Formats: sequence, C-alpha cells, structure tokens
Amino acid sequence: MVASGAAFGLTSAYVVLSHLSPAVLFPQLARYNVMVWLAAAAALACLPQMLFRRSLRRSPQLYFMLGLTVAVPLSLVANGLARDAMRGLREFLVLSVVFFLVLAAVDSLRKMRMLAFALVLVAVYLLSQSLEGWRVNGIYSQYVFRQHIYNAQGYVVGEFPRLQSVGFLEDPNDFAQYLLIAASLLTLAWAPGRWRRNLVLVVLPTGYLLSGILVTHSRGGLIGLSIFVFFLLEKRFGKITSFVLSAGLLRFLFWAGAAGPRSIEMSDPATAGRIGVWQAGMDMFRSSPLFGVGFHEFLVHYPPLTAHNSILLCLAELGIFGTLAWASLIIFSLWDLNWIRQDGRCVAQAPELAGAANGVKIALFTFIATGCFLSSTYAMTFYVLIGMAAAARQLYCPVTLNFALWPASALRKRTTCGPSWKPTTATSPHANETKESATSTADVPTPLP
Repeated sequence: MVASGAAFGLTSAYVVLSHLSPAVLFPQLARYNVMVWLAAAAALACLPQMLFRRSLRRSPQLYFMLGLTVAVPLSLVANGLARDAMRGLREFLVLSVVFFLVLAAVDSLRKMRMLAFALVLVAVYLLSQSLEGWRVNGIYSQYVFRQHIYNAQGYVVGEFPRLQSVGFLEDPNDFAQYLLIAASLLTLAWAPGRWRRNLVLVVLPTGYLLSGILVTHSRGGLIGLSIFVFFLLEKRFGKITSFVLSAGLLRFLFWAGAAGPRSIEMSDPATAGRIGVWQAGMDMFRSSPLFGVGFHEFLVHYPPLTAHNSILLCLAELGIFGTLAWASLIIFSLWDLNWIRQDGRCVAQAPELAGAANGVKIALFTFIATGCFLSSTYAMTFYVLIGMAAAARQLYCPVTLNFALWPASALRKRTTCGPSWKPTTATSPHANETKESATSTADVPTPLP
C-alpha cells in the first residue's frame, strides 16, 4: 500500500512539475537535472507494479506505446542518422514516460480523479500567472504573444496580443489546448443533484478556463471549445440538436472576433502558409513512407514552419510504422472509454467510473480536434490522457480478455466481465431465477476487447 502511494505521489509530482516548467521559471536549477531524477524515482517506484500486476500486460495501449517508442530511434536509423538515435529516444521518453507511470500508478478511481484535479489546478495556476504577467508588463510580457496581422500582399499592417504560458505551453494554441483538456477533466468532479458543490468545483472553474481560451485567440481552440460544448449537451439534447447548437456557437465566436482580427480566407498569408507546410509534410511522407524522415527532423527539411497538424507530423517524421502505433493509441483508448460509458451495468453500479471515463473521453476528443491544427504529436498531456484511458480499462475489467474479440466478435458476444464490483449474494429462494433474468437483459456488460 505504501509503495503504491509512493508511486502515485512521484508520478503526480513529475506530471505537475513538467507542466509548470521549473527549468524556465527557475533556470538556476537546470544544471541539477531535477526532473530527470524525479522521473527516475517515479519509474523505480512504479517498477513493481509493472512487473507484478499481470493485468497491465493485457492492455493493448501498452504494446502500441512500446511500438511507438521503437519507431522513434528507428526513424532516425533508417535515414542514416544512427548517431542521433539515442538522443531522439531520450527526448521522446522524457515526454512519453508519463504513460507508463500513469498506467502503473493509477490503480483506483480516487487516484485517477486526484491526477485529473492536479492537472486542473496546474491549468488554473498557469492561466492566473499569465494574466497577471500581462497585467503587470503589458504586451511586452513573456506571457503575451504579439500576433502579426498581414494584408493581401503579405505585409505586416498591425498586431494584437494573444495569451500564452511557459515551457512547452509557450504558444497560444498549445496553451488553449491544455486549458480545454483541463476543463474537460473537470467533469470528473460533477455530482448529480449537488448544485452548490458543482457550482464551486465545476461550473466556476470551467468558466474561468474557457475565458482563458478566448484570450488566446486560438482558432483551433475555438473549434475544440465547440466540440467540448457538443459533448456537454449530447446527453440532454441528443446528437443532432447538440451539433446544431455547438456549430452555431462556433460560428458566433468567429463572427464576434474571438479568433482575433485575422482573416480565414485562403488569401491570408498565415492560412496560405499552413497550406504550404501541409504540402511539404506530404512530400516528406512520400519520400520516406515507411519510417518517415526522422524524429524531430521536420524543421530540418522545412525550416520556416512546423507541421501544424499532429497526424501529418507523425506521418512525416515516423512514417506508416510510427503513425499506426500512434493512431492505435487513440482508437483503442476511445473504444475502451466509450465502452465503459455506455455499459448499462457500469452506469448503474459504478456511476463514478462511467463518469470518469466520459470525462477522459471528452478530453481526448478535444485534444484530437485541436491537434488537427497543432504539432502536438509528442505532447506530454496526450500521453497522460492515454495512460488514464488505459488505467480506466484496468479498473473496469481486470480479468483475462481475448484481444481477438476487438472489434467484430466483441459486438456479437455478450457475456459478463468481472469488473471491480462484486455480485450481490442472493438470499431469496428465487435468487437463481432472478439472476438468470438479469443476465438476459441488455444491461449485462459486454467485455472490453
């Protein structure tokens, strides 16, 4: 029990401090490699869980993550950059190791919610820090990005301020993505019927985070915001009505100038620049389709801009091999989370787990939506979410499963899966009859793949 608590504490500390970017705020500590030592301590604390919890080995995300880890140095070796293979692997593991840590350390719903709330508190702190920096130092603050405005001829005719943070969130678009993910994770705190608690712990913090997204003036962030609203409305109003309302909100936000005084026409140099970088990314993929041009080599082949599309960046740098592993992480995670959320028995007997799965699913969808306009393939927050999805799978069904059930056979076969709840012991003389009737209903959970 103590070892499990230590593993979770060190994992949470590594995730939180990584997002706070202490090396940027306290550069004098950089030479001590504090984060490296913290990651090593967390890995050692989680090692017994990885070795002795056999259920972890049945997580498909684990093997896709290992495949993606192999794809990073392999992409460099395949392009004659073997001397950079270890450097690339080290840089990738600094970010992606959180998946393994979260999968091993989060072994209860309480720990999953604590990790989610830690990410939310970090988002609230970073937003407050950025707003205060803007208030004190104006547009010359390190927390303000001065976005240029171009005319049709490509000349700069003005600028406007956009809020950003520090570290790997030192970009308004990346910052907006993180604020959206934090707002999505706040849904884990929702308690039906407790409106005062929900107002203080969910509604007000969500409003604060969403207002921060508007100050970043991120167009991708606004699209992610509309998707976030869609999922909030879906259960009450249905898919069609929710889609219409969220699309109307997106249209209103662009009309009201939430994206800033920028044009979204093809003639706009910023928009045309993204089209050009997407074409360059496709050229890189065609030149080396199997293993890509190499991890972190996109800017070497196209110095002006990065890909501004997570899938394209993965295709260009890691090729088909790495992209299949990366995309499979998302597909299997969404499959698992949706399965848990729609399981009638889980909703009835473990509603908090179903709600947590729904919150992580919303966060993952907002990441995907904003990631279509960002180069967030290797973002640490993404691997935290994948780790939380894999941990939710472990909490839902820790018994031996047949991976061949995914997806076709699993849809046909309906049987009981031993989740973390225990069946109630029958005491009436009609218990067996009641049990047979219950197992024949549609609420019997289908096994996860």
